[in-house]
Amino acid sequence: MKKIIIFIVSFFMLSNFAVAETNSPLTMKNLHGYHVMTGIEISEMLLGKKVILKDLLSEAVYEIKISQNGLTEKKIITAKSPKTLTNVEYQARADILSGDVKFSIEGSKIITTDGVRTYISTLYKKDRKIYGVRDVDNESVNFQILIDYKKESLQKIK
Repeated sequence: MKKIIIFIVSFFMLSNFAVAETNSPLTMKNLHGYHVMTGIEISEMLLGKKVILKDLLSEAVYEIKISQNGLTEKKIITAKSPKTLTNVEYQARADILSGDVKFSIEGSKIITTDGVRTYISTLYKKDRKIYGVRDVDNESVNFQILIDYKKESLQKIK
């Protein structure tokens, strides 16, 4: 009986610790006042320019450049947080595409593929804030795009 009680208490403490470590996730329902970006807005913002893509769950930060022909360049500014190893939510979601990623815009959607996996993303904008939601993330907002950034300001988003 004593072993069962110790197990239950240990499990309860671990589950409380796990809950305390995770922030409540940002979802599409929390994006009040944001509008879906049009294909024209997306093209003007992304094509041929460098932007910062922040993975809100892993805390990784990337500098991304998308050429007019749809090829992408990705440079890691900040690597994934070590916390992702034990973050169940992060481990359960689809990973960000890497390698030879191709990019296209259809309507108000961004389609990215590495030849094996394909994600369809929607960008939501309000003032200067832009968030990305992928079709595979069940309405969770996992990405933020920063435009018109300065190298010095990258320290703030790390």
